[in-house]
Amino acid sequence: MESGKELNYWPGFVDALSNVVLTLVFVLVVFVFALVMASSKIGQKAFEIAEVAREREVQRAQAENEMLDLRAELREMLANLQDVQSENEKLRKQVQELKRQQVPGSEELNALKEKVQIKIDAKPRVAEADDAETDSNNGVIIIVFPRGVFEINPNARTELDKVLDPQKGQLAGTNVAVRSVMGAETYSEGRRLAYYRGLTVRNYLIDKGLGTGQTVNILIEQEKEVGDGRVEIRFRRR
Repeated sequence: MESGKELNYWPGFVDALSNVVLTLVFVLVVFVFALVMASSKIGQKAFEIAEVAREREVQRAQAENEMLDLRAELREMLANLQDVQSENEKLRKQVQELKRQQVPGSEELNALKEKVQIKIDAKPRVAEADDAETDSNNGVIIIVFPRGVFEINPNARTELDKVLDPQKGQLAGTNVAVRSVMGAETYSEGRRLAYYRGLTVRNYLIDKGLGTGQTVNILIEQEKEVGDGRVEIRFRRR
């Protein structure tokens, strides 16, 4: 102590303490800024994750709804299939009943069955849905039935198979119009036979895989010029 007084350390201490405080404040500001940036990024990431989760939840709900719709459609299709099978079984029983009503072993009836004819002026073609109906036989298969007969004999089936088998791939999946024209029988008998003739042809086409109970339609008509009953088959695109 050259001056005889004690040295005052407080100014230096205060300066040092001020530097430390400023440094701490700077570090704290940097830390807070980094924390805010990190929180913002984390919040954005969390929002994106929540958005993705929400989209997946919506997709899952849509998938469940679609699955429920498909199950409902499947149940409806199975119900329709059972109805069609029941209808086919009922119609087959009606055909068998009609067969039992006919005289078994009748030589005249057997001879008439052999006269069932297949007339094909042109091979069947698939008509467009908007084609106009015509009276020509272009692309029409005509099956002529003698009086009192509604069954297709084996020879006629063979002829039909020869015509339809080569075009089965093209004709499958189309709508089929089966037009059954009444013959020379009495009106009630002719209408009944026309129905069973159309039904026989319909069952034949279904067995061949060329239609279903919903795509093969039977139409019964009576023409002014009465002759042998006949069935006309036309294929039409859906």
